[in-house]
Amino acid sequence: MKQFERLFEPRSIAVVGVSEDAVRPGSQAVHTLLRNGYEGQIYPINPKYTTFEGLDCYPSIAAIEGDVDVAVIGIPARGVVSVIEDCARKRVPYAVVLSGGFRESGTEGIARQDRMLAVAREAGMRIVGPNCLGVANIHKDVYAAFGSITRPPKLRKGSVSLVTQSGGFGYSIALACARAAIGFRNVIATGNEADIDTIEFIDALLDDAQTKIIVAYIEGLANGRALLDLGRRALAAGKPLLVWKGAVTEQGARAAATHTANLTGSYDFYQAVFKQAGIIEIKEIHEAIDFIKAFEGQKFPRGRRVAVMGGSGGSAIVFADAAERSGLTLSTFSERTKHALAQVVPDIGAVHNPVDFTAGYIAGGNVGNFETAVQAVLSDSNVDAVCLNFATTAGAACLAGAQVLSALAEKTPKPLFVFLSTPPSETGNGLFVLEEAKIPVLGSPVRVAHAIAALAQYREARERNASMRNQSETADTPTIDPGGTLSEAESKAVLECAGISITRDVVVRGAEDVRFEELAPPLAVKIVSPDIHHKTEIGGVRLNVRTRAELETAIAEVLDNAHSLAPYARIDGVIVSEMVIEGFELIAGIVNDAVFGPVVVVGAGGIHAETLRDTTCRLAPFDERTARDMLDELKCRPILDGTRGKPALDVAAVARALAALSRLGWHNRATIAEVDINPLFALPSSAVAADALIVGRRAAQPPIGE
Repeated sequence: MKQFERLFEPRSIAVVGVSEDAVRPGSQAVHTLLRNGYEGQIYPINPKYTTFEGLDCYPSIAAIEGDVDVAVIGIPARGVVSVIEDCARKRVPYAVVLSGGFRESGTEGIARQDRMLAVAREAGMRIVGPNCLGVANIHKDVYAAFGSITRPPKLRKGSVSLVTQSGGFGYSIALACARAAIGFRNVIATGNEADIDTIEFIDALLDDAQTKIIVAYIEGLANGRALLDLGRRALAAGKPLLVWKGAVTEQGARAAATHTANLTGSYDFYQAVFKQAGIIEIKEIHEAIDFIKAFEGQKFPRGRRVAVMGGSGGSAIVFADAAERSGLTLSTFSERTKHALAQVVPDIGAVHNPVDFTAGYIAGGNVGNFETAVQAVLSDSNVDAVCLNFATTAGAACLAGAQVLSALAEKTPKPLFVFLSTPPSETGNGLFVLEEAKIPVLGSPVRVAHAIAALAQYREARERNASMRNQSETADTPTIDPGGTLSEAESKAVLECAGISITRDVVVRGAEDVRFEELAPPLAVKIVSPDIHHKTEIGGVRLNVRTRAELETAIAEVLDNAHSLAPYARIDGVIVSEMVIEGFELIAGIVNDAVFGPVVVVGAGGIHAETLRDTTCRLAPFDERTARDMLDELKCRPILDGTRGKPALDVAAVARALAALSRLGWHNRATIAEVDINPLFALPSSAVAADALIVGRRAAQPPIGE
């Protein structure tokens, strides 16, 4: 946090806009600073007062004799720019603008925000907001903020930092976490992000030694690719990054020439970043709480094999269902474990997984057997994490069980979780014992399963991140500048140079140019034109051509149709291709997004492309391992392994093609707008592009990722 040291650890704070109205933003800020014991200088500002809350009150920033590290501004928007000008003259390094009435309010507000930012930049001042609820450093009692987090009870100190683009909703997350005994380092509401944005704050928090976990609520980013880099930095630093993405139903609005670009929305790209960067996505407030508790334990399962123990059969079933849906598997116990359990579990119970030790098992007189049972399961090498279903266990029994688990947790590297639905006041202090031992206590077996899965996902991401080679290497990738749109023949030639296999093709002006005897029917005949993106729609395609006579007819028909139905189009001839008659059709391509840069999309092709919308995507560039992860996410993935007696298809070849496509897109991100391979055939011993379209960039903006 060195670059923001004076913002989060200011020696002095000026608050512009205090008044006798206690609910005014400036008044709330001063009251909170005083109540929580902020040790620096506080300078209230309002020309109507000489004192405020026992402090000298100043008419303006300029009237303050001492230095000011942070100016908190909570006055109507029309007066903010002049205050910023005063701050600039006094060389105030940071301003937190709480006021609304800027970019969010229309043309006048946009102009006001631009003027404010211009003044600040000329002076080297940094701005948080405007239209924000402010920033707080809980450890230093700094509340350059207003709203719910400034009201009692005070947030407890901890190692979680929150960055939110919505102050109100972000504060709701913070307060819910606080009720679950989670402590905070910083809470930051970014508002309009005229200057300092979410990305810059997260980047700073990664360098903050006292921040161990980062939570962010985001609705949109100007540079989504920066989030990918931050996520990977967070993995390397061992700091889990939990992100809640709002506005997920907004579709990516783009005028696309390719099928690929029409199969995705902006939320798909965010999810791709989350997967590639090991970012844990949260979609509910209780998930934020659960995952934070899980990560605070700092224990990560070696794999996805889990065990569940308890006296409630229904709780175990619910956990098992949720575990499977979350990508976890129930462990198969060793014979040694089952034998050890049989010695201490009642005959009417069960010693396989789930372990049913029957109701009332956790009790003061039975703690020895309970400890033996849990230890046996923890010691099994087939078990990576354990869920204990305390369910409604209460009073002395809950405390006794908690003490056993607390002692065992000190000796095992494996995560231990507890499902407990008993009210805290009825746990006989058991809840306190479990929380002190950093054993996550969650309110349902489903939530336990999801939290364990999050830990496993994070561990896998860290391993993957540590083993990644340099993905930006593009030495064998062609450099192209399409300008406009390339024809199919030109597009496939580029793909072949990039290392992607293509069908055997010949481009001719007419039937007389075809050496039919050198081709292997059936053949596809397609018009070649950079101006016709969807050839089928104008009758520019004929398939299953098997004789020379059929070929001559097909060539004549596609030429006539093109001249008749697309008279504007430049016609470069006809492409005759040997058809692929086996395998499975995929669709693959690149969308060069304004926020994320080149993104590779793959999915089920053919008739499935538009109907099933079975697709997934990743940001380019990536390696073959990532490409295989993409294929594994598709609903059509089992088909690639062979079905109903058909041979397995070459998944490795498809992965190589996708990785090559990602390098092509990244290397030419300044010149390529879209790439469409439709279809990309997965075959038993190869992957072949049967049709392709490459569209050049015409936009003037620089490519994302520069």
